[in-house]
Amino acid sequence: MSTSPTNDYHSPSLSCSTCYSSDDSMSGSFVISSTPLKKRSQQPQPKDAKEERALIRDELGPYTHYDVSLIEFAVHVWGIDREHVESILKLDLALDEEAYQEYNRVLHTGPEPDMYKPFSQLGHKLLSDIAEKAPHLPSPPLPLGIWEKKGTVYFPTATGDPPLKPDMTFFIGPPPEKPIWPLTKNPAEFKLYKLKTETKASGSKTSKKLNAVQEDVTSIPEYPSFSSATPSHGSGPVSITSAGRVPSFSSAIPSHVSNPVSIASAGWVGAAKRKRGDDGPDQGGNKFPNDRSKPCGRWKCRLPRMCENASLPPVAITSNLSLQVTEFSFRSATGIKLLALTLYGLAVSNRQRAGFDPHLHAWPPQATAISPDQERPVEKPIGSFFEFKRQRVEEVTPSDAEGEALPQGTAMESWRFRIRSVIRSSKELIGRATVVYDVQEVFAGNKLSNDHYALKLSWPLKARVDEIGAIKHLHSVIPELADHLPALHFSDSFTAHDLNLPWTKLNLAFTAANHQERVLRILVEKLYTKLWKAGSVEAFKQAWLDCVECHYQAWEEGDILHRDLSENNLMLYLGKDGKVKGVLNDWDMASFKDALGKIDRLLAAHHRTGTPPFMAIDLLDQPPPPHLYRHELESLFYILLWGALHYDLVAGVRRPTVEVVKKWEDDEGKKVLDAIRPEFQSLRKEWIEPLYRLIRDARHSVPDELGTPDPDYDYDTYDGRLTFWTFMAAIKQKPRWAKKKEEAKEQEKEQEKEDKTKEKDN
Repeated sequence: MSTSPTNDYHSPSLSCSTCYSSDDSMSGSFVISSTPLKKRSQQPQPKDAKEERALIRDELGPYTHYDVSLIEFAVHVWGIDREHVESILKLDLALDEEAYQEYNRVLHTGPEPDMYKPFSQLGHKLLSDIAEKAPHLPSPPLPLGIWEKKGTVYFPTATGDPPLKPDMTFFIGPPPEKPIWPLTKNPAEFKLYKLKTETKASGSKTSKKLNAVQEDVTSIPEYPSFSSATPSHGSGPVSITSAGRVPSFSSAIPSHVSNPVSIASAGWVGAAKRKRGDDGPDQGGNKFPNDRSKPCGRWKCRLPRMCENASLPPVAITSNLSLQVTEFSFRSATGIKLLALTLYGLAVSNRQRAGFDPHLHAWPPQATAISPDQERPVEKPIGSFFEFKRQRVEEVTPSDAEGEALPQGTAMESWRFRIRSVIRSSKELIGRATVVYDVQEVFAGNKLSNDHYALKLSWPLKARVDEIGAIKHLHSVIPELADHLPALHFSDSFTAHDLNLPWTKLNLAFTAANHQERVLRILVEKLYTKLWKAGSVEAFKQAWLDCVECHYQAWEEGDILHRDLSENNLMLYLGKDGKVKGVLNDWDMASFKDALGKIDRLLAAHHRTGTPPFMAIDLLDQPPPPHLYRHELESLFYILLWGALHYDLVAGVRRPTVEVVKKWEDDEGKKVLDAIRPEFQSLRKEWIEPLYRLIRDARHSVPDELGTPDPDYDYDTYDGRLTFWTFMAAIKQKPRWAKKKEEAKEQEKEQEKEDKTKEKDN
């Protein structure tokens, strides 16, 4: 199971082209993708918080649905009964005047920490009034579970990421004595925004940003049903003056999460503060230092930003999309009611509604079933356990008169896995958000299996191949290679509707541009080891070769192309015979032959398939060409070379990217080869240099690209120069599984020659 790559290998683009020298020496330049292509292949790295916020906007923007009804949001996301929403919006509510005046004063003068107390008082007053004036509603927890130490205390994380420092934090129930991120329900950040006094006509770009576009709750007695999610627009312009500080509340941090992140920019809120000097892993671009709620597609909500008297209600983010609720101002009586509804929703929403993973539980398992709200919260993922339930059809015996078993009904079966370590955590806001854990199965009496497994949860696009189905298909068509394919122990898939995710009930307007359907896939398989832990060069070579041959058989016999070959997807384990065996893992980006190119054209606007350092250079072009088998051979070569440059097989570690690779340009290939580690020098001579010459000469054979394509030239294989067979011949290895079929083809060719000769003689 793949692990999260370290920062350093995102720096270079290890996608190689080759020079067109025709001799067999190594004097010709070894061409890595030139600077423009390298830039296209890398994740953008922000220089500062402003750039990071811009990158976040770029990531979320295409998938954000604006002006979502707060009423519908409260009903479907927070789970408040519609009748209770109506009751709150009919109440006569007012802000605590003294707290409001103090809050307003601090907006103009600062300092920021002086905002926390008056804001807490505003919230406490509104919720107290709801409890008093609407006693038939579920009572919000009072006093509010707010923890704040003037924004000076760092919270430790559960996964070892650098600690974060919130301005204010909400908890389910009383705040713990020593708060940690996994117990946090709604962390809050306050930021300074400078807003000029502006009065613009309603409908202009600025007025849409700052004006109060509000839901009509003033006519509730006349409209007892709130079935519409379309807001009414305010009737007049709004002027907002001076500078305001902005709080944001993140309400959907699940129980196994370490570092909640607040979003920044116009309409969003700045990132939670890190301890100075701690950059954390994978900082920058669209990457974030935690695996928030992705495993079960739960919510990450932000709430609300306030600029003096204006408030932006919740934003919710899942692996599929982002929601932004209609803006409102709490200057008016209507706005105060909406603010009260917002705070009430956060206060009464249960753990699952707040975004906590419903499959993850604190150890040990309970002997009797209890409600999710009665469970102990998970303080850290390691040591907790996942539980997945599904129906199993049971049969009766004896059989019926026709000899077939009769269905008796269904029973619920439960699969439990205890987490031993985190192999990979998710850094994405929108995307597959893959997380992987080292787990042991839990049996009766809470006994644990001796075997360890890799538990993978991800949200791939529904349009892509079903990884579970692909693996099962390959096991059925090439059973002789079972040792080199992922060994599934448990698997399941769920759509957003299967999981009853709240956004499925919001009647959102989906288009090809703003939504691409994803599914949750759960795979539990044998736990494999990284290539750099092979222990010796010979073991590394064997594991790599196993994967090369397995890859070809999957293509030739299974009609599947992997399409995401990288150092993280070629793995190994020690077989029962004591020999190292390579495993070709992670088939979630694969494609069947008859669908090659179709899925890429469909998803080209949003996605590129592959891991840039190991992608064939052709595939870095925009738009990329169809993905071919020869592109995979190129990737396999880069993995081999990458290992020879970076793997310390004795220590079992992957060393940082060598400087010459980071600076690799068109004319520096020889320098890169000279950087190969001493223990891999024999591999350089026997495999790396021959494969280099093979790819170089194959590329050199391409007819003039400026001319008319040669109809007699096979571009898919460089006219037969780059195939599995030429690849294996270059390293002087005889195929073990493909040889029988190839020998049969050769015999057929020989027979055809003999038949033609006889015909001529006759």
